[in-house]
Amino acid sequence: MAAQAQQAVYRCGQEYTNAPREPGLCEPLAQQAITVINGTRPAPSLAAVPAAVPTRSTKPDPGAAEPSSAGQPLTPAVPARTPDVQQSERDAQARTILTQEMDKARAQLAQLVQSYNQGEPEKWVAETRNHQKYLDRVAEMKAAIERTERDIDSLQRELVRRTVQASRRMP
Repeated sequence: MAAQAQQAVYRCGQEYTNAPREPGLCEPLAQQAITVINGTRPAPSLAAVPAAVPTRSTKPDPGAAEPSSAGQPLTPAVPARTPDVQQSERDAQARTILTQEMDKARAQLAQLVQSYNQGEPEKWVAETRNHQKYLDRVAEMKAAIERTERDIDSLQRELVRRTVQASRRMP
């Protein structure tokens, strides 16, 4: 294939384009070879293609195309676990992780609230001469407490959502 000439590429702030709206505000970039990296595709699940995967107990249909001719190797079906069992195990594991994260966040919040001391934390030696450092540290502590409270709220919402999904699946 013959090499094609590339159009000029401009950087306009955070945007890269070959057709800038205001060329005076954009910076032209040097010509470079463009590299395209293809992403990966997810493997098809066993539930999505049960007919394409032959099992050991059935004989392949003589009229059907061989999977090896399509470039995919033959793999035996795995009937040991159903998708519902696997999903319930994943959900239980996710709830366990969320609970552990919730416990860590609550412990961190308790420690932050204790050191914050209702907006009057102890002054450090370096802060006795520079009151602004003390005020900055108090503001950072307050922001950390608010951030941890938001994290706890998010974890609680996620736990509620996980239990609702689990109860919906089970009749």
